[in-house]
Amino acid sequence: MSKKSSLSYVLMFLLTLVLMVGCGSTNKQPTDVEVDHENVTSDSHQDNEEEEEIVLEDTVKMVTDHLDREVEITGEPERVIALTRAYIEELFELGVTPVAKVEEYNNRPEGVELPSVSNQSKPDIEAIYALEPDLIIANSRQHSDILDLLVESGAPVFFVNPNIVEEDPLTDRIKLFGELLGKEDVAEEYITHLNTVSDELKETVAGYGYETGLMIQGGVESIEVAMPTGLYGALLMRLGIENIIPANLPGAGQSTWVSYDFETILSEDPDVIIVRAAGGGGTSADELLAYYKENPMWQDLTAIKEDKIFVLPARVNPGNISNEDALKVTVQSITPNE
Repeated sequence: MSKKSSLSYVLMFLLTLVLMVGCGSTNKQPTDVEVDHENVTSDSHQDNEEEEEIVLEDTVKMVTDHLDREVEITGEPERVIALTRAYIEELFELGVTPVAKVEEYNNRPEGVELPSVSNQSKPDIEAIYALEPDLIIANSRQHSDILDLLVESGAPVFFVNPNIVEEDPLTDRIKLFGELLGKEDVAEEYITHLNTVSDELKETVAGYGYETGLMIQGGVESIEVAMPTGLYGALLMRLGIENIIPANLPGAGQSTWVSYDFETILSEDPDVIIVRAAGGGGTSADELLAYYKENPMWQDLTAIKEDKIFVLPARVNPGNISNEDALKVTVQSITPNE
């Protein structure tokens, strides 16, 4: 055999070997990759389905309102309408700006400038519809008769009964609204801060010996007293003053102010009496004080004898002032020596 022929055989052998190795390697690699890819794709798809199911469950919550209605709230509502001035202020305390106001609201400038849905006692249904809310917070005292109309807006409607108090009228609804809106942490921060402020103010009041107290509605023709379940009763409690008025009196379901028997006030003999000033240009603070101090029927009360009767400014009114400022103004009013 010639050298040329031998060389050709060698080259052909080497080329064949190279092709065999290359083909073997090529056939093996795609098989391994396809198997891994199928496993990864299947696992990822399953994980994604599970994550989607978890997210869906977390974003839909069923809550029971104070009319014992089951209310479904999806996600964290962003277009909230509250139908009382007090509820509007409490939303602001949580860092939530509602999309509307009622005409009675008169505290924060950004709230006063909101679109109006008319008065809280008779809200404008068409105005509510036009704002397309994703949550409506209503008052069971004032709005239960328009429940169906509110529901027709398409938004979940949560009714709050202001008479229901678990611990504190100033913080119970803050906590409740925090749960409805996914703002639990903000609510807890607010409550902690208000507790700190209250404790400091309570120390200021402690030196005046006000163990028991009474909050009376401004005016001289009838006696109306503040229930423990409202803002005014809560102010007394937060300042370490026991309200002599019991809860759940007749008429309490309609208002936090109820008529009360003077003879019972006389027998309880509170250490301090706080008179809520009449708003809208009514009786002046001096006239109110003069009435109680000069009227013979009040002269046997310790608070009158010791000049411990004070007038609370009219701006201390739910929705016209924050809870913190209401506490501070009250303390300023009843601690004249500070």
